[in-house]
Amino acid sequence: MAKIEKSELLEYFLAEAEDYLNVIGCGLPQLESAEAADKNAILEELFRAAHTLKGAAAIVKLTVTSRIAHSMEDIFEAFRNESLPVSKDATELLLLMLDSIANILRDISAGGEENESLEGKYSERIAALLASSGGAREPAGVPFRAEEVVEPKKEDMEYSFGNFIRLELRKIEEMFNLIGEVTILKNHMLKKTKNAGDLSEEVLFAGRRLLEEVNRFAERHSYSINDNTKYVDPLFSEFGELEFDRYDEQNIFSRKVQELTEDITEAMKELMGFYETFQDDIKSLDRVVKNLRSDLSDSRMMDIGRLFQRFVRPVKEMAREAGKKIEFQISGQSTKIDRVIFENLFDPLMHMIRNSVGHGIENSEDRAGKGKKKEGTISLSARREGINIVIELADDGAGIDTGRIIDEAVRRGLVGPDVRLSREEILSLIFLHGFSTAAQTDMTSGRGVGMNAVRNQIANINGTVELSTEAGKGTTFRIRVPSSMAITNVIVFNYASMEFVMPTSLIEEVVQYEPMAEKVEVEGLERVGNMVNYRGATIYAKRLSDVFHVTGNGRTERKDGFVIICSVSNKKVGLIVDDVFAQEEAIIKPINRFLDGLSIYSGITISGDGKVRLVLNPLKIFEEETRTLTIAPSEAESFEGRRVLIVDDSLSVRKYLTAFFLARNLRVYTAANGSEALKELEENEVELVVVDLEMPIMHGYELVSRIRSIDKLRHIPIIVLTSRSTGKHKEKALELGADEYMVKPFDERTMEDALRKYALLQTV
Repeated sequence: MAKIEKSELLEYFLAEAEDYLNVIGCGLPQLESAEAADKNAILEELFRAAHTLKGAAAIVKLTVTSRIAHSMEDIFEAFRNESLPVSKDATELLLLMLDSIANILRDISAGGEENESLEGKYSERIAALLASSGGAREPAGVPFRAEEVVEPKKEDMEYSFGNFIRLELRKIEEMFNLIGEVTILKNHMLKKTKNAGDLSEEVLFAGRRLLEEVNRFAERHSYSINDNTKYVDPLFSEFGELEFDRYDEQNIFSRKVQELTEDITEAMKELMGFYETFQDDIKSLDRVVKNLRSDLSDSRMMDIGRLFQRFVRPVKEMAREAGKKIEFQISGQSTKIDRVIFENLFDPLMHMIRNSVGHGIENSEDRAGKGKKKEGTISLSARREGINIVIELADDGAGIDTGRIIDEAVRRGLVGPDVRLSREEILSLIFLHGFSTAAQTDMTSGRGVGMNAVRNQIANINGTVELSTEAGKGTTFRIRVPSSMAITNVIVFNYASMEFVMPTSLIEEVVQYEPMAEKVEVEGLERVGNMVNYRGATIYAKRLSDVFHVTGNGRTERKDGFVIICSVSNKKVGLIVDDVFAQEEAIIKPINRFLDGLSIYSGITISGDGKVRLVLNPLKIFEEETRTLTIAPSEAESFEGRRVLIVDDSLSVRKYLTAFFLARNLRVYTAANGSEALKELEENEVELVVVDLEMPIMHGYELVSRIRSIDKLRHIPIIVLTSRSTGKHKEKALELGADEYMVKPFDERTMEDALRKYALLQTV
């Protein structure tokens, strides 16, 4: 079963525990002097912090921490009920308990264990305090042992554990946006710097020529005097011809021009020196921006092994349901990938894994009859190739029957009965919307939208998917995606003086355009249109004028140019463009709503000189070329697995539950409070809600009540998962409409039984 690592879960817990301890540490000193209205608000915040800390500690098996937090929660509840007055003794005791938790968590962050001796330091004082309140106290676990009280130091009031901080993903995205703005500005400065350098070179060259001309002029006229020379300079009016040393107006002018030119030349040399220094500074800025972007990107990178582990249990369950024996192998788990890409790969990979289990791997008897091992093999691997990540999903099953694909294509009217297709064209048919060779439709196959959805989902993250197959030996799907979505490498090209870009991750190669005859033979088949030769093979190409349907505009098509080679639906295709300028880094922004209908564009970028460039999507450009008939839309694609909404203000609890449900092939949505949960329920359909009781903004009781009051939501089963174990809390939750009531830490079998009860897990 795929599980979240304990060390990773502890990191999440320590990060949020730091926040809760600081909330309590800051709130306690304010409690005694606060006004009544403010005191209630402070108490609510303190109670919720202690309650959440207790539940989160229990989830990560820190029982001592959970019990101390439980006792703090009891005291805060007595304050709220006014059965216990807020006093100096009580707040001092709470601060001592807080310090004990901090000491425990410091030991944990340093790799140690919980110090059980801290659990009993204040047991007598706690018992006496709660007894004076006259209220019943929920058991906090084993009795505390009385020991000497240690006063906390002032510096201990700041709670920080480990070498990490909590940072919202939104903040990281905002920083990436700023990096994007800096990158655009940097590209602009680099372009202007280049222009300034070219201009400086021209001016310096002109200055040298001017100096040469002036020097030649000065040499010719230094000592020549015209007969009609008139001395007009007052400075020389008192000198005779001989006393004047034979200098005239012409000589003086040439000397002055020579001196001025030398001054200009010297100034230009200094300017060039400044420019070279400035250029070095710009290059240094470029390096700093790249390093900053790289470091920031690393904060969003994840081991792809965490994604691969999600498929371990589903493969076993699917194999058991299909009555097959399958070994699931994974490799390349340490390959780093962007979180955005990571999250968008689960559905496509699950589609392909289901195909491998359901259609690829044969049953044991058939495999034995073919001389194969009875146990089939499915392997999932990842590796880095340059700036891209290549993910391969391979099986040693029966392979894809191309004859069956053709028969099904003819039956569905996708191709004519007499049309001959190449092997690439046959395999590309499985990516068409509505195409399937499944004999019957069930929950997971036969709807004809799976591989089409896979292709589109991968294209949305600037990736491509290809397949290779061999009858009787198996099939391999190869996904190529960029390692990061923060900054995208693009190719800049133009058509009719308009600039466009395309991500390099979608491009195989750029070659010189060499037109072929309008009719050519490909693998014995006659093909008509723009065909180009690519590495000895003839492939279909499209001009941008065809893409934009530009005809009769008086523009003569260029006979030269370039072809951008792309892989679309297992086929190589080419896009003919006028010029390819360069490869550069760019920030791709989504297009505005008024361009939503133009699917050939996947976004926009801004060039260094401020021009807006459209990002072309080759999948959409060539989509029509992969079919011969438009297919009517089929029913909407179903999700892989049922959907669960987790509502809990504890990050570590959300992480633990997410890992638990993902391991059971369920899709998970999360919310930190009831208000966020209602927004999620508006946007997404779910089959189950798991909710905590104590949460900020909107608590669990109110959320349960709100769900039951909304017609379209009232049918959804609700499981309350809380650290509240008393009967009164359970009765209230069930009365409001909850279906199940569980106490943290929950028993996994009990949760699985509930999932089976509500048809979210296969009944064993």
